[in-house]
Amino acid sequence: MIRRFIFLLLFALPFAAEAQMEDAIEQWVEEHGSDAGVAELSDLLIQLAENPVNINDTDAVASLPFLSPFQVKALKNYIVLYGQILSVKELYLVPGFDSLTVALITPMVKANPYEKRSFPGLAEMFKKGRHTLVAGLGGTVERAKGYDNGKYEGDNLRGLLCYRFNYDNRVVFQLAADKDPTEAWGKDNHLSYSLVIGDLWGGTTVHIERIVMGRFNVQFGQGVTLWTGYEPFSLTGSSPVRYAGGVKAASPFSEEGWQEGLAATVGFGRNVSLSAFGSRANEEWMGGGHLQLRYGNLILGVTASASFLDDSVRLRNYVYNQDYFRGDRAGALGVDVLWQVGRLLFFGEAATDAEGHPAAIGGMRLSLRGDNSIGLAVRHYDSRYHNLHTAAYSIGSRTANEQGVSLDGRFHLPLGLAALISADVHRFPKVKYGCYAPSTGSKWQLQLGRDVGHKGEAWVRYTLRHQQRNVPGTSGKVIENTLRQQLQGQYRFTDGPWCLTTRVILSWFNTEESGNQQGWAVSQEVRYSGDRWQTAVQATWHDINGYYARIYLSESYIQYAYSMPMLQGRGLRTSVVLRCDITKWLNLNIKYTLAFRPGEDHIGSDNAATPGPVRQTWHIQLRCKF
Repeated sequence: MIRRFIFLLLFALPFAAEAQMEDAIEQWVEEHGSDAGVAELSDLLIQLAENPVNINDTDAVASLPFLSPFQVKALKNYIVLYGQILSVKELYLVPGFDSLTVALITPMVKANPYEKRSFPGLAEMFKKGRHTLVAGLGGTVERAKGYDNGKYEGDNLRGLLCYRFNYDNRVVFQLAADKDPTEAWGKDNHLSYSLVIGDLWGGTTVHIERIVMGRFNVQFGQGVTLWTGYEPFSLTGSSPVRYAGGVKAASPFSEEGWQEGLAATVGFGRNVSLSAFGSRANEEWMGGGHLQLRYGNLILGVTASASFLDDSVRLRNYVYNQDYFRGDRAGALGVDVLWQVGRLLFFGEAATDAEGHPAAIGGMRLSLRGDNSIGLAVRHYDSRYHNLHTAAYSIGSRTANEQGVSLDGRFHLPLGLAALISADVHRFPKVKYGCYAPSTGSKWQLQLGRDVGHKGEAWVRYTLRHQQRNVPGTSGKVIENTLRQQLQGQYRFTDGPWCLTTRVILSWFNTEESGNQQGWAVSQEVRYSGDRWQTAVQATWHDINGYYARIYLSESYIQYAYSMPMLQGRGLRTSVVLRCDITKWLNLNIKYTLAFRPGEDHIGSDNAATPGPVRQTWHIQLRCKF
């Protein structure tokens, strides 16, 4: 069921890549309360769909998301034994590649004959390279309060311009400019660039795998010691295991988390690689590196990083932030491991900060027959672990002040059912934001799905999350238990170019002292994917009587204009997306959104509030590829 479902979703990008990820993104945003970083991953998938990686170039394949190092190694061994892969479908025969993995990477790869070549000259690069130019403009029709009272310096328009050059995924250059709403044109606008060079110089002893100049991200181990850019999340459940991407370029319009400077990865033989970087960004000097050793199915890594800030971090003293970072320098040193023993994968990372405070996560994952799997992980993050760049698996907002155990699994059941389960039990040993006492919590999730006929697919998911918090209005003197529940069902019907998706979501938030909240949302989406144009129309009705019962619901988007609205209150939200290939080289993308809140005299809060019960937003982009 899962294989058929994802192949249907991945049949026609970019709508399919969006649909493939929407369920996992909704869960991730629900847990973190923000979609920051998700746009970076969606942008990466679209770029890979436009410039697929040759599956026979195993060095380039290692940079794909969703692949473990052991799957890359299995692919290399398969090519050595049986020759180059002739079709992407042949990946089903590679040991360690289950149907879900193949479905996820299918839109990002191609199977062409490959012969390792020396680094090309400039003439060949520009002759065979691909150029992409994107220009976009968007904004809100209604004027927010901040524009009229002088709090916002600029206008309500967002403008963007991005140029990207790609030669065989070995040389990639991108240059971008972005003006956000409220900003004045030409003042404090976002400018970025990056240059990635792969396979610069190869040899039997030393191999320069990748050099990145400009804005980049570094992702190593399990994210305990060093991880910048989008935080990882699982598309198959709540698995905590990470497969780090190493050194990579940042998304051109990402405005946080990135580093800027120079980074490189060098291989020494087949079993040793060293990554190092230096960065100057956001009033911070940062440097570090990662040494990786491979021996059979064992991968060991050592990561070190150091940060020096222009100004010392000074915080007002509140009850919840006594253990937060203060000062002008920080650093961390960690060791990570991945070890494949048959069908069993062990993973983990342990680190210490500059003051000796520890943080660690470790676990195992067992792959069973028939694409079934089960995983277990344990984590312990000291309350005083000070790391400015980390993204390890956690329930809280920081890789600190948390202990927990998680269990997750994916199973195929009788009657054609596919099940995803996850459970996490955790505690926060010290006070934290919103709870001025040591607290405990848990999260439980069950999803069941199956095919409905030959063209339909349905699933239902139940999520329960228990947390403790301050009772509002008591200044943290009274702690209460809260229980958030969400029941979501979805049915998707696909027939040729048509795809209809119906979703129903019920949400409850119950407390001991401060009252209960609840809400519901019903969404209907219709998509059509033709040869030269695609469209998606979505309407969502919702009635949610409080912030804590809020509902996040994904909707179709256009590249570089990603958003996942948070539904609250009573109203209707509609969106229309149109993508049209005007010529072979020119593509037009348009999105229009209307939110209607009957009986309201404004939408939004403070300076961002717009008058009246209606808010309209629009985006238009032109993409030129040559």
